[in-house]
Amino acid sequence: MMRTGKLALLIAAATFAAQPLLSQMSPSPKLTFDVISIKPAAPLSSAGVIGGGTRGNRFTMVSSTLRMLLQRAYQHSVVLLQVVGEPSWIDSDRYDIQATANCSGGALSSEQIQLMVRSMLEDRFQLKAHMETRYGQVYNLVVAKYPPKIKLSEDQTPIPRRVSAPIQPCSPVPEPPANAAAPPTPRAGQRGSPFDPDNPAPRGFLGISFSPSRVTLRGSAVPISSMLGMLQRYVGSMIIEKTDLKGLFDFTIRFSQEGLVNTDGMPLASPDTVIPAGVVIDRASTLFTAIQAVGLKLEPGQRAG
Repeated sequence: MMRTGKLALLIAAATFAAQPLLSQMSPSPKLTFDVISIKPAAPLSSAGVIGGGTRGNRFTMVSSTLRMLLQRAYQHSVVLLQVVGEPSWIDSDRYDIQATANCSGGALSSEQIQLMVRSMLEDRFQLKAHMETRYGQVYNLVVAKYPPKIKLSEDQTPIPRRVSAPIQPCSPVPEPPANAAAPPTPRAGQRGSPFDPDNPAPRGFLGISFSPSRVTLRGSAVPISSMLGMLQRYVGSMIIEKTDLKGLFDFTIRFSQEGLVNTDGMPLASPDTVIPAGVVIDRASTLFTAIQAVGLKLEPGQRAG
């Protein structure tokens, strides 16, 4: 059964980001997908696939919550999206979505797809929303004590990055390479995965995994700034890097889900999660304490606005 709700969407951003955002999100002609299929998703498993995106003329989301759809519809790269007045099922009910765009006019921009997702939310979920700019807490990521405990990678050779233009919706889908596909990477919790403490993560890896007792953020040969995006999603505030640490670093930061802000709709364990009999849970530190364990610190900065 499709549920409906009336939401207020609030944007938290630094002062310099507020005006450009409002000008870019000015009213535009309503764009819609040609065909839309929305079905309740199967129960989520630990190995289940979540999320999706655009490929060719299709917009696909697997096991998506309403919050994840709102992220797709309203998120901007320089701000944090906050939802106020949300219904209780915003993170629990999940849907599989297949939508087809009309490509007769050529390639579409990502902004046009965003407008189509908004139209889908209005038409199928009867979403009623408005946007406001609000200013909130900002954190600075600093070194807690010199020398910092975070470990420099032994190999400081820069990792080449392939920079390619993003494929626009409705553009032809590129053919897969002729050579055989690489074997799939083991999932978190499996032997040989990048999160396996007995298995070195590949250089350039940055990822996050979840369990009932903790969240694990792991990086291998990455700059300090690479962790900011992931951290601020769960702190719910903008984080500014002020460590002045140069080079590539290896780190594993484990922290509990206590006090985390679920800003992206990914499944965090409920405080009431039932732990199976016989399973010993090693409760992790809070995020702020875990950051200090690697010699860094999140300290309140000047509030924006």
